[in-house]
Amino acid sequence: MKNKHPKIQFLTLIVVIILTTCSSSAQGAMKGAFLYSLSNFTGAIPFNWVGFAFDTEQNEVYVCDTANGVVRIFNEKGMEVYNFGEDGTLGGIYDVAVDESGDIFVLSYVVTMKGVAYNIMRCNYRGEPKSKIEIRNVPPEFSKIWPIRLIYREGHLYLADKSAMKVIVTDKEGLFEDGYDILSILKLSEKKKVNTGIVGFDVDKNRNLLFTIPALFQAYKLSPDRTLVSFGRRGSAPGRFNVVGGITSDDKGYYYLTDTLRCVVMIFDKDFNFQTEFGYRGFGPDNLIAPKDLGVDGAGRVYVNQSRRRGVSVFKIIYN
Repeated sequence: MKNKHPKIQFLTLIVVIILTTCSSSAQGAMKGAFLYSLSNFTGAIPFNWVGFAFDTEQNEVYVCDTANGVVRIFNEKGMEVYNFGEDGTLGGIYDVAVDESGDIFVLSYVVTMKGVAYNIMRCNYRGEPKSKIEIRNVPPEFSKIWPIRLIYREGHLYLADKSAMKVIVTDKEGLFEDGYDILSILKLSEKKKVNTGIVGFDVDKNRNLLFTIPALFQAYKLSPDRTLVSFGRRGSAPGRFNVVGGITSDDKGYYYLTDTLRCVVMIFDKDFNFQTEFGYRGFGPDNLIAPKDLGVDGAGRVYVNQSRRRGVSVFKIIYN
């Protein structure tokens, strides 16, 4: 028996080397390189956890600065070129989306005779109101939603109530088309329902809902036919979820997620295999502080918002 130990140890060593090499190769296949922070003529703008929308036709990014009730528009170099909403005519702005023609959809909250209500306004490219979108024919089970996220995808508007974990889909004129009761779809036990809630939310090009639930250490893809796929494992090692935040995807099929506590952006392939991560806690240009939401523009640039007035950092993905 003693003579077999060296062989076993040798074989074990070979397996470890192979696995380590494969892991290192996968993580080294792509990386994030810092480009710049979104700025104006005074320097980087000290945003805290703002939302994004992208106009792929004009190569512009729209930032919803909820703290100041303003929508800011940046060019492909990360410089602010225009903003609107300071006059308060659009109400308390929460989110923004842009369609192919350049029309801007603004989700805001306004005070009415009946109290506070959400409002969706279609604006022109200058942010000037064109028409109010009335949400119509919503079933009773979705009539009480309180959306704070608005996404436009190929003629459809998605309104997400993250706390209630409900999403409604309408056409561009506000006519109800579909609704997702995510909490019911998940079929969680009563114990797991406690403290659940969506943090990251996006809709990919195939109209799949992408969302994260930090309390469950999971990320999800929910298709229009209600097929649900989840991925993620709890932990502090690369590729693990500690406090998972935002989620999005790109045209190549990669998924991008933030971990707010570990201060990284993680990348997974189309089969949810971990590829690499970048960012890391710190105050250097390529570091991140409590990243939350993120987005990818038409050129593949990754935009990451942060806390501590660190603004929005933009990264380029380099493929080796």
